[in-house]
Amino acid sequence: MSLLISQLRSLPRPFWILVGATFVNRFGVFVWPFLTIFITRHGNTAAQAGWAVSSYSAGAFGAAWLGGWLADRLGRNVTMALSALGSAACMMALSQAADWRVLCGIAFVTGLVAEAGNPAGNALIQDLVPPEQRVTAFAVQRFAINLGWSFGPAVAGLLAEGSFFWLFLVDALTSAFFGIIAWTYLPKGTRTAAHVAGWGHAWASIRVNRPFLALAAACLAVSWVFRQSVTSFPLHFERSGLPTSWCGLVLALNGVMICLLEVPLASLTRTWPVRIMLALGYVLMGGSYLLLTGNTTLTFFVLMMVVFTTGEMFAFSRQQAYAASLAPEDMRGRYSGFLSFAWSIGGIVSSIIALDLYETSPDQVWLSSAILGGVAAVLILLRRRASSSV
Repeated sequence: MSLLISQLRSLPRPFWILVGATFVNRFGVFVWPFLTIFITRHGNTAAQAGWAVSSYSAGAFGAAWLGGWLADRLGRNVTMALSALGSAACMMALSQAADWRVLCGIAFVTGLVAEAGNPAGNALIQDLVPPEQRVTAFAVQRFAINLGWSFGPAVAGLLAEGSFFWLFLVDALTSAFFGIIAWTYLPKGTRTAAHVAGWGHAWASIRVNRPFLALAAACLAVSWVFRQSVTSFPLHFERSGLPTSWCGLVLALNGVMICLLEVPLASLTRTWPVRIMLALGYVLMGGSYLLLTGNTTLTFFVLMMVVFTTGEMFAFSRQQAYAASLAPEDMRGRYSGFLSFAWSIGGIVSSIIALDLYETSPDQVWLSSAILGGVAAVLILLRRRASSSV
């Protein structure tokens, strides 16, 4: 415990400001866990809801390129602020839409704006924190995200019983708060000169970085797995006949476990082989969905979330630290953006195909998730790292 406290005290003040603002912002992520329910309640089918959700991922696809470039060229804080304030406006527009085609258009813009800040946030942590502390730092960041997540969905589930509008309003307000804090209190971080800030220079580096390309391919597979937790899973929960408020509580279990366990686990295991832990995490995340095969009782929903979260804790803080160890200092924003690009492709594919597949056979969605978790693990284990800085 004393070692953990010492590690936390050594993290810089701007990092803690980012963590605090992130908590508030993620507490207010009310909309996305219930978006498929919101869309289907307006008379749209699950497949049409899938197109709307995939439109968000399509916007995020563009955000990965835009946000990565802005983070390196304009600065981390400016990029995060513009993204968060734009996201607030988009949330309010989304709340007024009902037809799935209109929802698709607004969701695309929302994804483009809201996700553009992610590469900047990851790059800022890499700027602020030395390599030997990054596993702990990313675990702390995820603690803040999931502390908000542990309370947010539970509150959102209760609000959704009355009116979905409140979900959009609170989401918008917390995004605006984050934008103001980022603009006012966070540093610009490492900036790149204009003549080398383009994607051409970054791609020349990425295409010969085989360990990083293997990680990006693994993220492509895992994005399908992770996306089911906020699309097919809530829909399956509702169709099981269980109350919507209970769905919020089960989703909140993910955040509670991460808040209680991930930072201590990251501190205790930070010297363990990174790729092995990543692979184990990916397998557990994908395999957790097999517990839903033929089962619609609350017990199996809870068990699935426990196994899924265990895998997430093993994998995700290490995933960011591993990616940081592979990125050149002057390309951190674009490298982070490239990973976001991989996640976006997976999100687009999974949102369209998985929800459509769900209408045919939910069990096929769960089986495909388990297989893709295994594929991601193999991709990580087959590639040897060029260095060992994490």
